[in-house]
Amino acid sequence: MSFMNKVKSGFSEAGSKAKIVVEVNKLKLQNSNKQREIEKLYQNIGRLFFLNAVGRLEDVAEANYQSDVAEIVRLESEIEENKKQIKTLTNEKDCVCGKPASLDARFCPSCGHTFSATDG
Repeated sequence: MSFMNKVKSGFSEAGSKAKIVVEVNKLKLQNSNKQREIEKLYQNIGRLFFLNAVGRLEDVAEANYQSDVAEIVRLESEIEENKKQIKTLTNEKDCVCGKPASLDARFCPSCGHTFSATDG
């Protein structure tokens, strides 16, 4: 391979890695925003129960907060999907210890767990 071909290959690889970093950061930002939405929903549910507890609101019916609960579940599901996409983009898998490992790793670098052929 000539010098120029090596340079072109290096630029191409750097460009691909940069795209991956941008996509991963975009997914992380989405997750952060979704987590903030979840916190607001938790606060709303808590406010309803507080107002009920101090007598400022008549019985809190499930209908008052069920839509917030459904929205939290939906957002949590989206966060998990984004995390899976991040793992795919970064070629990582989770170990049983909770630490990330390279997709092709046979052993966890943190705890030494042996991955089976079906892990990943």
